[in-house]
Amino acid sequence: MKNLILPFILLLTFMFSCRENNIDEILEQKLNSVDVYIAGKENNTACYWKNNIKTNLTNGTGITARKIIVENNDVYVFGTSDVTPSNFYLWKNNVKININQYIGTNLNTTNPADDFHNIDDFLINQGNIYLLGYVRSPIISVPPSGTQSYTRELCYWKNGIKTVLFTEDPSFSSPFITTRNFTIHNGDVYIPINKGLNKIVDPPYEVGYFVNSTYHMVSSYSDQKSFRHISKGSNGVYLSMYDNNTGNTYYRNLITNTNNYFSQTIKGKFNLDGNDIYDFSNGEHFFKNDINTPLIYVSGFNHIEDLTALNQNVYQIRSKSINDKKDSYKVYINNTEVLHISSVNGLFTSVFAKQN
Repeated sequence: MKNLILPFILLLTFMFSCRENNIDEILEQKLNSVDVYIAGKENNTACYWKNNIKTNLTNGTGITARKIIVENNDVYVFGTSDVTPSNFYLWKNNVKININQYIGTNLNTTNPADDFHNIDDFLINQGNIYLLGYVRSPIISVPPSGTQSYTRELCYWKNGIKTVLFTEDPSFSSPFITTRNFTIHNGDVYIPINKGLNKIVDPPYEVGYFVNSTYHMVSSYSDQKSFRHISKGSNGVYLSMYDNNTGNTYYRNLITNTNNYFSQTIKGKFNLDGNDIYDFSNGEHFFKNDINTPLIYVSGFNHIEDLTALNQNVYQIRSKSINDKKDSYKVYINNTEVLHISSVNGLFTSVFAKQN
């Protein structure tokens, strides 16, 4: 009997060892089949890294790359100038586009007669370039005080063609709106807004969203709610919501009109991998489907600048601050550090992972 036990133990050990090796090999294959892109700046020049290999962006001096998207084999990078007033730029495969010319406005200046504009976000869908932002309207408002001032338009642009969603009057008692980002689902543009009743401090908000140019209300002023972020997954388009009355947070699926993950955790900026929601607005840790999921990282790098997930693997940029000033940045794939930069030389801003 004793002679049978030892071979049996050796067989089990061999089987488990093979199983662990197979799991490691599968994980390695998944990681190796993914290209990781990081946008940022180094040596005062906008740039991006693909699998740790850097590409300087054409005429990128004095500009910071803020967001990177890769579709098919095309690399799109959005950047802003490092001096105010800000100007905005886009590179497609390292060919630079001046956004002010692309959308038909003047360069941003301090002259109020110019078409001042601000670009909050950009997306790519089937080769089409979408921009979201504000532009000073050519319409002049004359309130009761008699002082002339310009109105402001919330717009999105598709390949340079503008769609105006809301025109804001500058008077103190008029409604105003705020937005953060947008998404595209099945070819439709989803743009969420918090609509303030007036410009009084801490006004009640109406939460709603535009699908292309059609407005839909999510909650009324009396509901005392606000949205934080929008993102899409395989199962719908989600808003992260905050209820000012109860302190609860949750995700609202705009396709199914259902609410998910009611709790009092911080819900803000998030991305989806399939049906899994990865929220990284906490700063130090991310929450996967509202469950705190700490990762291993170097001491001090306790703030997540950006995060995405693909096939259950997590790609993130973390930063370290000293005396409330950014000191350095690291890129992690799961628990493994893959890239580092000191703030003396530059910074990382955006991460994008793409399956080969």
